[in-house]
Amino acid sequence: MTPKLYYADLSPAVRGTLLAIKALGIDVELKPVNLMAGEHLTPEYLKLNPLHTVPTLEDGDFVIWDSHAINTYLVGKYGKNDSLYPKDLQKRAVIDQRLYFDVGILFPRVGAIVGSLLREGAKTVSKDKADLLTQGNYYLIPDLIALLFS
Repeated sequence: MTPKLYYADLSPAVRGTLLAIKALGIDVELKPVNLMAGEHLTPEYLKLNPLHTVPTLEDGDFVIWDSHAINTYLVGKYGKNDSLYPKDLQKRAVIDQRLYFDVGILFPRVGAIVGSLLREGAKTVSKDKADLLTQGNYYLIPDLIALLFS
């Protein structure tokens, strides 16, 4: 049975999962979710994912959401080797460190900025939201991106 990925193109998390799927070379049925129309809030979608987020993966009778969890699951189940998520604990710890940094620090801070622009109608980024990226020296975005992908 082909796994189904519920997704929205505008989601950076979805794009990360699509990259993992491509790197693994697996076939996935793509199921678009129109966030602007509220499809992620329908009773059917909430049965799959009570957090109403994308991406959500349905693999047979197993359902999981959150791109980080989906990606590591896909690598574990469909990976031909451990190059994307090594068994070596130190190498895996570095990958986990970057996954947790993304989910715990980077994504919420960038999300606050994007959310104010998209959902609140802001025309500029407020100083308090911009300051979120400078706390802890996170203002070095090019260096940060290089670190995440090194």
